[in-house]
Order: sequence, then structure tokens, then C-alpha cells
Amino acid sequence: MNTMIKRILAILFLLVLLCGTASAVSTTLTITVFDNNANYDAVSGANVTITKGLVSNTLFTDVNGAARFTEVEYGGVYTLSIARSGYITQTKSINISEMPKSYAVYLVSETPVSIKITTEDGTSLAGAVITIDGKEAGTTNSAGLLHVSIGKGAYHLIAVNADSYEPYSSSRYISSDLTTLAISLSKSRLTPLILIYNENKLPVSGAAVYIDNYAVAYSDTYGRAQLSTYTTGTYDLKVEKDGYASYEQEIEFTSATSDIIVELNYTTVPLKIYVAANGKPVSGALVYFNGTITGITDEIGSYTTSVKPGTTIPISVSAEGYSESGVTYQVLSDSDNKVTITLSENIPTTLIGLTALGIIIVLLILILVVTGKNRRANKSRKSRPPASGGRDSL
Repeated sequence: MNTMIKRILAILFLLVLLCGTASAVSTTLTITVFDNNANYDAVSGANVTITKGLVSNTLFTDVNGAARFTEVEYGGVYTLSIARSGYITQTKSINISEMPKSYAVYLVSETPVSIKITTEDGTSLAGAVITIDGKEAGTTNSAGLLHVSIGKGAYHLIAVNADSYEPYSSSRYISSDLTTLAISLSKSRLTPLILIYNENKLPVSGAAVYIDNYAVAYSDTYGRAQLSTYTTGTYDLKVEKDGYASYEQEIEFTSATSDIIVELNYTTVPLKIYVAANGKPVSGALVYFNGTITGITDEIGSYTTSVKPGTTIPISVSAEGYSESGVTYQVLSDSDNKVTITLSENIPTTLIGLTALGIIIVLLILILVVTGKNRRANKSRKSRPPASGGRDSL
């Protein structure tokens, strides 16, 4: 019996040893500290302390914001405290429930600096990208603000970029009591080039360019109109040239604006066609453009239509009783564009027939007359007595 009791006691003692050994298992605890800004930058030099009971262990974070504790009791509950100058100290309880254990902490700046971005006239500028010491800090909100954690009592390189505005970059001293940093951006300035062509893709020279109803330039022989310096923004563009329809459009000048191409459409001008014969107008004459009937002349022998300047048209005219006639005409923008086409009267077929018949009758009469004369001459010769010759007398 005593032997049995000794065995049981030995087993119990062994279990106690095993339990003691299990409770003493240790692991590694890694605490990584970040700045709670837009980029979540690592915070180096932060004081990290873990405490269990009356025992504390303190480390400082490295350049990667990490502090690694070894021989940390697995399954233990620790109090974690992180302190860093310029940040609000954080204290929390963590349970070492993993092997190894990693834990991330995000520090909040004690007094974050508000960077306010405005335009030249003081208007808040949203969407501006702010970079501090080469790292992007974030983008301004609708109020033109971005709250950043930034080391105070030191100089920092601050850069700001926004569409249609000149880039900003400056080294600024951030004092310990600074809460708001105001930065004003200037609009980008550029010299736009207007390229003006017609419907045939040919350059148009001498076209007047208006910006907001003010004449600012004229196109050269290559159709180019160079404007002076303008700030980015929206403007009303108008281009005018004789012989072309006026061009109007709202345009926006930005830093990304390339050359602006304008295509002018021809305006139509009147083309007047007069048809006459023997100095008198011919009404009802058919007018053809390129072999296609376009219209008919009125009672005064006139036909008017509209044609684009610069067009070259083969014009022909036909009318009953007249020979068809035509010309090739180029329509000009600075001309009256009047064309007169003269027709020649046709000789009627019946008249030709009567004339031919008359000629035939005249010829027959002439033939009869000549024939009659010849017959009379022959008869007169036969009726004469023969002349006496020498043989008769002999």
C-alpha cells in the first residue's frame, strides 16, 4: 500500500513539474509604432514599455519604428505604454496569445498642424497634394485643409501641387506653437496658340481671334494666331473671317492645354446667272451645275442660288430653240458673282426645208430655161436654107 501511495505522489509531483514548465514558455513580442498621418510613417525613438505585475521592460523603436522584446511569457497579459515627444502617450493591455506576437500602435500628434491652401484671391483650394520632406502627406479637403503630424522646432521642405496652378516648394520653419500654416498658390500662366483651318484643311490667314469679345490676334499665312500670356481658366473664343461662318466656343486654358485647332466653315454667297439671246433675256432656260439641273431662269432670264466661295463650277444652259452654251466659273467671297451666258437661236427645220425646196425650184427653173434656149437655137438652125456652095454652081 505504501508503495502504491509513493507511486501516486511521484506522478502528481511530475505533473506539477510539467505544468510549471508549460507556464514558463516564452516568446518574442514585436511592437511597431506608426504616425497616424496619411502615409503612416514609422516613428523612431519612441519609448515602449511592457509591464507585468511589478516587472517592467523598456525599449526604444528603431528607424523602422519597431521594438522587439524577447523572453516574454506566452499567455501572459501585459500593460503596453508608448511615449514619444510630440505625440499623445498611449497605454493599453495586450494578451500574448500568439507565438511570436506582433502588435502595431498608431500615435496621434499632440498638436497637429493644419495646412491651409488657397488661391490668389483667398478661395479655398481642394485637391491640392501636399508633400513634406519628400513624402506625400495627403490631399486638401473641400475647405482647402490638410491636418498633418510634423516635427516642430525645425525646418521642413513643403511642396504643394494642384492642377492649373504653379507648383509651390519652400523650406518652412515650424515653430512649437504653430497650429496653422497658410500657403497661397498662383494660377499657371501660358501662351496658347490657335491654329485656324478651313473645310479643306488649308490654313486660313487674316482670321481675327477674339478672347472674351476682345480682338487679341490675327492668323498668319500658316493659319497660326499666337496669343499673349493668359492664366489658366475658362474663356470665350471667337474667330471671324470674311467668307466664313463665325466660330464661337468656350475653351479652358490649363497647364496641359495643347494647341487649339479651329476649323472654319465657308459661308454661302449669292451666284446670279443671266441668260440672253440677241440682247434679250431668255426665260425658262434650264441651268445645269456639273451636268445636273439646278434651276430655271425667270421672266427676266435670271436665276440666283447660293454657293460656297472658292467653288469652281461648270455652268451650262439650254433652252428650246437655242443652242446649249456654258462657262466654268469660280465663286469668290469678295465678288458680285454674276455670270451672263449668251445663247444662239437654232434655225427651224421647216425653214431649212423650205429654203432647200426653194433652191431646188430655182435650179429646176434655171435648167428649164437653159434647156428651152438650146431647143430654140437648134430649131432655128434647121429652118434656114442651105448656103450655095461652089459645087452647086458648078
